[in-house]
Amino acid sequence: MFDERYTPVKLNDTNLFKPLKLNDKITLQHRAVMVPLTRKRADDKYVLKQDLSHWEEDDWKTFASQPENKVDSTNKKGLVTEYYHQRSMRPGTLIISEATFISAKAGGYENVPGIWNDDQVASLKKVIDAIHSNKSYMFVQLWNLGRQADPIVLKNEGYDFLSSSAVYPINDNAVDSTRKAKECGNPLKACTIQDIEDFKRDYLVAARNAFKAGADGVEIHAANGYLINQFIDVKVNKRTDQYGPQSFENRSRFLFEVLDSMVAEFGADRVAVRLSPFGTFGDMSGDDAYPETIQMYTYIYQELEKRRLAGKGPVYLSLVEPRVTNPFLTEGEGVLDSVNNEFVFDHFKGVVLRAGNMVLGNKFTKKIIDQNDRTLAGFGRYWIANPDLIDRLEKELPLNKYDRSTFYADTYKGYIDYPFYKE
Repeated sequence: MFDERYTPVKLNDTNLFKPLKLNDKITLQHRAVMVPLTRKRADDKYVLKQDLSHWEEDDWKTFASQPENKVDSTNKKGLVTEYYHQRSMRPGTLIISEATFISAKAGGYENVPGIWNDDQVASLKKVIDAIHSNKSYMFVQLWNLGRQADPIVLKNEGYDFLSSSAVYPINDNAVDSTRKAKECGNPLKACTIQDIEDFKRDYLVAARNAFKAGADGVEIHAANGYLINQFIDVKVNKRTDQYGPQSFENRSRFLFEVLDSMVAEFGADRVAVRLSPFGTFGDMSGDDAYPETIQMYTYIYQELEKRRLAGKGPVYLSLVEPRVTNPFLTEGEGVLDSVNNEFVFDHFKGVVLRAGNMVLGNKFTKKIIDQNDRTLAGFGRYWIANPDLIDRLEKELPLNKYDRSTFYADTYKGYIDYPFYKE
């Protein structure tokens, strides 16, 4: 079923379909990027599922038999490998993995992937090998939940419920963590210096494992109200030590310590950063702290630019647009019209990936993609529903409607059975 909300615009003559050299080993053949999309198709050990049980289903057999859907029935792929394989078929595509826990201590959701042990690496390698077979690329996004975790899950696994400070989220939290923390006896605590050191080590181990699996790069998730963002945001950070809110340097110290250690070990051309300056999800400040937020992120961009000029990264900077401040809202809801991300270009001269309602808001996409020659456009929900999204955007074809009820369902339906376009 096509989405009646979508009206195509002409994009095939824009920068969106021009190559962009990301580093010496990666030249993207277009500038549409699949951004991270949590799908909860991992098992209870945080290993991406690679079962073939969908091949026992008549609906899937029918889907796979239709040639336009490009399913290789002679080389059956595991569940998650099939999903990413479908969405990387356009050569030269950059896929950013769903957010992936750096360690069990950094987790707190069930059925999402981790990257701290050999089984997790082996499963991810199957995914990356399939993407590479399509001559496309994958960066693995590294995730640490902080106070957005489910404290019950953490308690069951023997871990504390941690944030930058013991400040509970009041709203915009996916799992009602405040209530659960108090009911289960796992109260929110501020990270100790040892906790921070442990997490810094976990980021390095996770990156090593991602590269062991064949990743082309890693992306540090410092956005959307998760742990690193909880240090940056003045609404949450009430510390009194060197990671506290007394200065921009202190608030961003954790971010830059993680970034610098990764660049030192893996190289600037393989490490990226994601930020959401005006996000509200996870009870972040949004535009409430304006213009202080502008000053905070100006400092971060300037520091990133200093590193870029010194050959110390990042390979790209990913920004969540204030057009989508909460991933659980429908397109057009929660938009912050009073602020924008344009000031990044005054301070950071590297590649910038911008994401947020880029399909229904495609006039905005057309505008920003031609503003300069170093902008990438990130697409999410509609890439779930349209494995051939890039072809459809280029040819101004209609788009499949996504079914949000299946985003986090433990099934192949709504995951690998969205049809490719049929002429």
